[in-house]
Amino acid sequence: MNSTKREMLMQKLPAAADILALIPVSGEKGRNATVIHTVTGVCLTLSATTEYVLSCLAEREDKELRLIRQNASRRLARRRNIILPILHGCVLAPVVVRRIPKRHGRLGYINIARRPLIGSAGSGTDVALQSGTVIHSLWQPATVKKLVHEGCAVHYKLLVDVQRQLRRVEAFV
Repeated sequence: MNSTKREMLMQKLPAAADILALIPVSGEKGRNATVIHTVTGVCLTLSATTEYVLSCLAEREDKELRLIRQNASRRLARRRNIILPILHGCVLAPVVVRRIPKRHGRLGYINIARRPLIGSAGSGTDVALQSGTVIHSLWQPATVKKLVHEGCAVHYKLLVDVQRQLRRVEAFV
């Protein structure tokens, strides 16, 4: 059976709720790659851009990344640095992790649903994940804290929506 690159990538991706962070890195021969940090502490490196991994993650949840971005940008009333609510267990907030042009993937994403710790660093912010991994962001702590706070609000709204759906189902049972 001949699998496409997208199908193989979808099989390698962990569950959305198990993802702590998606970080862009330079892969083999200068190509872009993405490191996925998981709850178990395992780091999975995929030879695809972060945007491509995000689109695969959204597709696995039967959503389209473009529509997720549109709805989130409308709710947050902004065009840049949009929080991506993939699933109620996976709310991704952007952070700049590399000093390179935008096209080459400088934005990483941290899962707000897993409550990262934010700390000040000399030239930016350190984000400590539940696994113990520390990711350095080039943004100042105030900016990262603001995004985390907004991400928590989006996460809470998703949880309320899930509760409401469960109550409707209980009423019919």
